[in-house]
Amino acid sequence: GARSGPSACSMTIPVNIITGVLGVGKTTAIRHLISQRPPNERWAIVVNEFGALGIDGAILDTAGGLSKGDGGGSSKGGGGVFIREVAGGCLCCAVAAPFTVAVTQLLRRAKPDRLIIEPSGLGHPGRVHDALQDEHLGKVLRIAATIALVDMTQVARGGALVESEAFEDQVNCADVVVGAKGDVASVAHQCRFTDWAQTLYPPKLAVHVIARGELAVDVLDTPLDEGDGWVMCKPTPMSSHARLAAKLNTAGTQPAATNTPGVDDSNGADPANESRAGESRGRPARVVGGTEEFATFGLLFHRDDVFDRASLARGFESLAGEAKVVRFKGVARVGATEWVAPTVDAASGTVRLDPVAWRRDSRIEVIVEGE
Repeated sequence: GARSGPSACSMTIPVNIITGVLGVGKTTAIRHLISQRPPNERWAIVVNEFGALGIDGAILDTAGGLSKGDGGGSSKGGGGVFIREVAGGCLCCAVAAPFTVAVTQLLRRAKPDRLIIEPSGLGHPGRVHDALQDEHLGKVLRIAATIALVDMTQVARGGALVESEAFEDQVNCADVVVGAKGDVASVAHQCRFTDWAQTLYPPKLAVHVIARGELAVDVLDTPLDEGDGWVMCKPTPMSSHARLAAKLNTAGTQPAATNTPGVDDSNGADPANESRAGESRGRPARVVGGTEEFATFGLLFHRDDVFDRASLARGFESLAGEAKVVRFKGVARVGATEWVAPTVDAASGTVRLDPVAWRRDSRIEVIVEGE
């Protein structure tokens, strides 16, 4: 039967971004994903260098049909795999026209059931996210799990690569972190990796370990509304949670949709964007957790809520001066394509807002001494 493309179908197409530094094994992992593709599904894959995937006869046989460019492909079962390369060596300039044009053409001609994007090892995944959620592509694409492949031996050793901006961006933006090279990593390396992965913020929805690039295809559909281990509830009026919420609110850190004075509501938010984890525009989900010794209070904001940078900094600084606050962390959207995270200067107590690659939502988490 005839297939309906994005322009004729109200269903959005899931897109997975698969990141990782050069040499971590993204190519092998994508080959393995292709080998598991359901035969009736049509996949489109955007890469920087077509040849880098090493598509040869064996892969053609396994994948059920690959087509360079955006025409043809296998017709068996209505499926197939379509590859589109974007010249330029790096998708870090994803906001540029060539990338969005290439994706648009690929969607129109291949009419895929899934889109996979593999930026180069130097790519900035946050910018890829931004480009995929512009006024045009955002109507037909749904960003599914973003996956970062990490060499577990490199994490264990540390050093310049793990401390690099590109590595931090990839891990920060990811929903799922995958420890690669389990076939060469020692048990100690794997333990260090899992310990490290548990410290990441925002917390990851899933952490996996793989060997020989054998990434399971169901990782692509990792649910995006689970994780964190937080319990949604409304704090009692006199609890420390409520007092901290009031502090955040009066500091001007309410989302744009509440029309709080000093908060910008014109920075590119898309009202059609679907909510995640129960939050809606202007109405953050309140989440609590913790132990007997410490209590955790959090606010989870819709992706389209935009904060005023100066007010946000003042709000965080007021938290830094709160006696019962053990620590706090957060990520917040302050512009059309800009998210920031707070860093406290221990000497002065001032808060610096540093850019981060996270794009899913805005969230603030405060850990306080138990009452």
